[in-house]
Amino acid sequence: MFSLKFLRRLLSLEPLFHFLERMTPRSSVFRRLITAPPAPRKPTPTLISSIDTLVLDCDGVCYAHADAIPGVPECISRLKSIGKRIIFVTNSSRNSRVSLAEKLGKLGFENVSSEDCMTSASAAAAYLSKHHPHVKSAYFVGEMGLYDELALRGIKGLGIGDDGGYNKMITDKFHDEGLDTIGAVIVGMQVENLGYERLGKASVYARNRDRPFIGTNPDQVTPAGIDVLLPAAGAQLAYVSYAAEREPDVVVGKPSNDLANVIIDLYGLNPSRTLMVGDRLNTDVKFGNTAGFQTMLVLSGCHGWQDVEHADRDHTPNYITNSLANLSSLIIS
Repeated sequence: MFSLKFLRRLLSLEPLFHFLERMTPRSSVFRRLITAPPAPRKPTPTLISSIDTLVLDCDGVCYAHADAIPGVPECISRLKSIGKRIIFVTNSSRNSRVSLAEKLGKLGFENVSSEDCMTSASAAAAYLSKHHPHVKSAYFVGEMGLYDELALRGIKGLGIGDDGGYNKMITDKFHDEGLDTIGAVIVGMQVENLGYERLGKASVYARNRDRPFIGTNPDQVTPAGIDVLLPAAGAQLAYVSYAAEREPDVVVGKPSNDLANVIIDLYGLNPSRTLMVGDRLNTDVKFGNTAGFQTMLVLSGCHGWQDVEHADRDHTPNYITNSLANLSSLIIS
C-alpha cells in the first residue's frame, strides 16, 4: 500500500522538476518553460481602441539623436487626431522640459508643449526640492537641461567649467568645501567636456554621506543614430558611485516606481488604459509593467528580439513592433 505522502509526491510536478534540474542544473529548462511570460504580440486596432494615453520614450522611439524616426511624427499626429493623449518621458537629463519640447518641435512633432514632457533632469530637481528642501546648491555631472531644472527649483548648479584633469586638481589643492557650499551631488549624462576633474570632484563630494546623492537614470548606453551604442548616464553614475564607495540614494528616472506615481497623479492617468512605448526592456518596459500600463517595445533603438527571448516577466512587453510608425496603419478614423 502506497503512503499518502508518496502519492502526493507522485502526483505533483516536484519529482519532475528535480529530475530535469539534475539533467540541466544550470539552465533549469523545464521550470523556465512553464513559468515564462507570454510572448509579446503584434499590436492590433484593438490595442489602439483600448488606450487613452501613450507614454513615449524619446531617443530610440521618437528620434535617433538629431533625426526623427521616419513616420513617427505623422503617426503621433494621427493618434492625437483621434483623441489620444501623448506624453513624452525621457531618461535623458540633457534636456529640460522646455528644451525637449523645442527639440521635438524642430523635428516635426506638432503642438508639443513643456507640459507634455517629463525628463530625468526635471525629476531629479523635483526630488531634491521635495525631499531635501534645505539644499540650495548641488554639484552636478550633466548639461544645461539639468542646470535649468535645478534653477527653476531655486537650486544653484555647480560644476560648469570643471573640465580639467588630475594634475589640475593637485595643483589647485582641491578639497571638500563642506555642506554649506555643496549641498548635494547629482549625476546625469554629460557628453561634452567631461573629464577627470568633473567626475573626480563629484566622487569626492559624494563620499560625504550627509550629502544627498542622486542619479538621473540607470541607462548604460544610448542609441546615437549610428551603428553602435554609446555610454550613457548610467555609466557615468557607476564611475562616481564606485569611486565614492557609495550607492546613490535614489535613481529618479525610469524604471523608478516613484516616477510612475508622479506621472499617474500629474496627468490623471488610468494605468490600464495607458500604453508605455520604449526601446529598452530594463527601463521603459519594466517601468510600464511596474506602473500597470500596457507595454510595447519598438525595435528602432537599443533592444531587440534576442533580448526579449531572455527577459523575465518584469522586462517582457505585451506588444512588439519595428517602429512606433507602424501604429498608423492600425488607426481607424
